[in-house]
Amino acid sequence: MTSTSNRKEIIRHLRAEIASLESRLDGNNDLLQSLQDQLEAHETNRADERRTHIFRRAAIDITPDDGRPEFSDSPVPKFGHLSETLIALGERLDQKFAEVKALSEITERVNSGMFFDEVLGQVFENFGSLIPYDRIGVALIEKSAAGKPIVRSQWCRAKYEKVLLGEGYVGLMEGSSLAAIAASHQPRIINDLNTYLRQNPKSRSTSLIVSEGLRSSLTCPLVARDETIGFIFFSSCDEDAYYDQHVELFQQIAGELALTLEKSRAYEDLFLRNEFLRKVFGQYVTNEVAEAALRSDGPLTLGGERKQVTVLMADLRGFTPMSEILTPEEVVDALNVFLGAMTDIVMKHGGSIDNFIGDALMAVFGVPVSKPDDTARAVACAIEMQNAMVHVNSEIGGRGLPDLNMGIGLSTGEAVAGNIGSQMRLKYSVIGSTVNLSARIEAMAGAGQIFASKRTHDEVADQVASSGHLNVQLKGMSGPVPIYELIGIGEVRLGGNAT
Repeated sequence: MTSTSNRKEIIRHLRAEIASLESRLDGNNDLLQSLQDQLEAHETNRADERRTHIFRRAAIDITPDDGRPEFSDSPVPKFGHLSETLIALGERLDQKFAEVKALSEITERVNSGMFFDEVLGQVFENFGSLIPYDRIGVALIEKSAAGKPIVRSQWCRAKYEKVLLGEGYVGLMEGSSLAAIAASHQPRIINDLNTYLRQNPKSRSTSLIVSEGLRSSLTCPLVARDETIGFIFFSSCDEDAYYDQHVELFQQIAGELALTLEKSRAYEDLFLRNEFLRKVFGQYVTNEVAEAALRSDGPLTLGGERKQVTVLMADLRGFTPMSEILTPEEVVDALNVFLGAMTDIVMKHGGSIDNFIGDALMAVFGVPVSKPDDTARAVACAIEMQNAMVHVNSEIGGRGLPDLNMGIGLSTGEAVAGNIGSQMRLKYSVIGSTVNLSARIEAMAGAGQIFASKRTHDEVADQVASSGHLNVQLKGMSGPVPIYELIGIGEVRLGGNAT
């Protein structure tokens, strides 16, 4: 029989353990039911020593004396009593529960990163609760110019400043210890780097990290779809820092981490590529056109769609005879100043530069995305362009070049917008009678004037100021066409004056 003092101690421990397990286990769990039966038996002094012995043997089976315990690196206790057994089991269950919770949180945080550095930053910030380290490094497997596999360091972070083996370090895979790790998919622990370096004096990477003050390392392969894509290195300034439990913990999320890193690297490469294309493409079209092209799932195709647009044509007056007395370099210089200033204004107002034609430019409002105020923005753009000629002439005048003057024509209506040309060379443009009309109207505008079609005027009649209209016969038109001379929109007037 159990003594009264021992029985009270067992009851106290059983109650504590049941309370701990009830928050984690279903009420029908066999272990929990058995513990509750034991508690009731001890409380009523009807405990069966044989059942107590069975529980004790089960606890010993779960945590054998040989080898490391499953849930903790603490030494296995010598179970002399049921209470000690239950306390030890409770501690190990608590340890395992904490590890599972930490793994779940770390995986969620790591997966929240989009870019390579973000993902690895999350690893560095959060893995400390599972694996000790003073430094983490990541290297990926690549092919050299000769086609041989190499390992290139892509990222590292340390809790100290003296980093010698940094990003960009390259080593051959062939004949290295990493080749064996990659082939086996199994991590490697070195708990005495000084001894390892004496045994492998030609290991340049080991020499560098030892010089950084590191004494232990855990090298883990990054395996995605059954292929090693690289390695993650945990390193500590302490000797004997790593053991099998750290390997087991890492392996529980290793596959997901490898896939996350692979996806983040691919995403980053695609992002940088698109940024480059957007920057280059954006020199020819608006950001909206560039975005539409980059979002395309396949090759750009010929064809277009009907869109309501406002087309702006601008052309310099008297530039052709002027260019005959200027050197080619002076012509280009003057044009670049003029077109550069006009392009900035078009972009500012959300227009798309469709084309440069010598000393003229064509801009379109309403493609690739139509907006309710396309016409108003086109008119505001034309007003600002004419007002900006003062600054253009000031700049080119400082270079000894004569003043420039511009006429602008505006037309609103339907046009076909899309990819025009051939499969070898495409151009995003608009075509149709609206485009032709804007060109005819622009030809009627004198220096400093803005002429617009009746539809353009009517679209913004409540906002625009005009000096009247004319009915003119335009080339290619069957009858007279009304055109309006615009002198302002809202509070902005030609000449920079506000009402």
